[in-house]
Amino acid sequence: MFRQLRTLFAWRALLVHLVRADLQVAYRNKVLGFLWSLLDPLMLMAVYVLLVQVIFKRGEPLFPVLLFSALLAWRWFLYSTQKATMSIATKDRLIQTVAFPRIILPTQHVATGLMKYLFSLGALVPMLLLFRVTFTAQMLWLPVIVFIQLIFTLGFALICSIVGVYFRDLQNILVFTLRIWFYLSPALFSIADRIPPYLRPIYMLNPFSSLFNAYKNILVRGTPPSVYIWVALGFGVAFLGFGLWLFDKMEHRLAKDV
Repeated sequence: MFRQLRTLFAWRALLVHLVRADLQVAYRNKVLGFLWSLLDPLMLMAVYVLLVQVIFKRGEPLFPVLLFSALLAWRWFLYSTQKATMSIATKDRLIQTVAFPRIILPTQHVATGLMKYLFSLGALVPMLLLFRVTFTAQMLWLPVIVFIQLIFTLGFALICSIVGVYFRDLQNILVFTLRIWFYLSPALFSIADRIPPYLRPIYMLNPFSSLFNAYKNILVRGTPPSVYIWVALGFGVAFLGFGLWLFDKMEHRLAKDV
C-alpha cells in the first residue's frame, strides 16, 4: 500500500505536468477561459435556488451561499470520479507501450478536480460578502475538511478506475448512482430541518452528509464541523487503503487486461 504512495511522490513531476495539461485543455479556445470554473457552478446554483426557494418556497436563510459551498465540493468529487473511472480502461495503447505507474492516471483527475475546486472558491468570497456572512476563525478548518475530502475522493477514484477496467458499464451506472447520492445528501436542505433527530446518527453514515454539513458550518454558519466528520475521514481512509491495495494486486495485470 505504502509503495503506491511512494511511487506517486517519486513521479510527482509527471503528475504536475499532466494536471497542468488538463487545465490548459479545459480552458483553451474559450472566450471566458478560466472564468468558467466560477460561472459554471454559479449558474447551477442559480437553477437550484430558482427551484427550491422561488418555486417550492423552501430553503433556510442564506440558502444560496450554503448551497454553493456544498456544490463546489460535490463538483470536485463528481468530476474526479467520472474521469477516473475510465482513466485506465481508455488508455490501453498508452499502458501497453509506455512504462509508468498506472496509479498516476486516476490520481491526475483527482488532482485536476482539486485545482478546479480551489479556483472556484474565488467565487465564494464575493458571495459571502454579498450575503453579509461573518468571517470567523472557524474558516481555518477549511484545509482540514478539504484534506479529508481529498483522501475520500482519491480512494473512491482509485477503486472505480480498477473496477472500470473489468466492468465497462460502471461509468453509466455511476451517472445515476451519483445523482441519487447528491440528492440524498444535505446540499439542498438542512439536516436540522429535514432529518428527525432519531435518524441523524444513521443518516450521517453517508460521508457527504458530514462533509456538506462541515463546509456549511465553517464557511457560512460560523460553527465547527460536527463530530460526524470522523465518519467521512474513516470512509476516506478505508477507501484509500483498499484502492492502494487494489493497485498493488492488479497493476501488473492491467497492460494485459485493458
